[in-house]
Amino acid sequence: MYRKRVQFIKFVTRFNTLSATNAGLQLLLTVQKMFKLIKALALCVSLSALLPSAHAETFDFANLTYSNASYAGFLPNGGFNCSSGDKCSSNISSSLGGSLSFTSGSISAVASASYNGSAFGTMASVVQDHDNGYNGLLSGTNAIGAGLGVYHLNNNNADDNITNLETLKLHFNQSVALSAIGLRSDGHNTTKWSTGDTFQYSFDNTTWNSAVLPKNVGQLAMSQNTQDLYLRFGGSNANQFYLSSVTVAAVPEPETYALMLAGLGVLGWTTRRKQAQKAQA
Repeated sequence: MYRKRVQFIKFVTRFNTLSATNAGLQLLLTVQKMFKLIKALALCVSLSALLPSAHAETFDFANLTYSNASYAGFLPNGGFNCSSGDKCSSNISSSLGGSLSFTSGSISAVASASYNGSAFGTMASVVQDHDNGYNGLLSGTNAIGAGLGVYHLNNNNADDNITNLETLKLHFNQSVALSAIGLRSDGHNTTKWSTGDTFQYSFDNTTWNSAVLPKNVGQLAMSQNTQDLYLRFGGSNANQFYLSSVTVAAVPEPETYALMLAGLGVLGWTTRRKQAQKAQA
């Protein structure tokens, strides 16, 4: 009887020891999983540094002045001097067409024009109209400046904003998040439009949206990821205008996200390999 009691006590002791060992093993496995999660999070943080900055860039097309045969402001990369102080995509005294390109930070935009449905860059020219009264304001009743317009008549200074049958296109070198556009009236201000005057915009030159010209404000909020922006004379009460500015931020390319996922995959493969090596040892 005594021997059986001793054997029972030994059995209970071993059982408790085994239970404690299993609990410790489970705790160890839980800690290892936590460390794996921490490593994965650390890798995500490291890879996120590779993503392009979401810093907003403003293309201030109204920022163009001309004095003593000298241009200043936000100038295009090239272009033709025209209209006694403007910048044009062609020599408008003899031909129409071409494009103007602009760069802000890492983002570039190419502006081209169309008249009456013509191919962009053929029968119409882009003009960046100057105003020596430009005061740096992007919006408000005191904002002064012009911006980008369209010529469809040779050497005609009166044809320099976006008016009937004219369309302006901006093509960016990458996908961007468009957050705002600035517009100016033909008086180079925000006050000359009548209440309810309209224009139209599109992101694909197929689906068009009508909007009210921003009288006394001069800027419209947008929320669109795109690589193209189209503006034209149109809507129920169309009036002419200039494109004075656009505000955009770079959108990360799909390849960047693919790189991050690949990094996480490598981390998982490395972890499994180490576990397999330990098991074989």
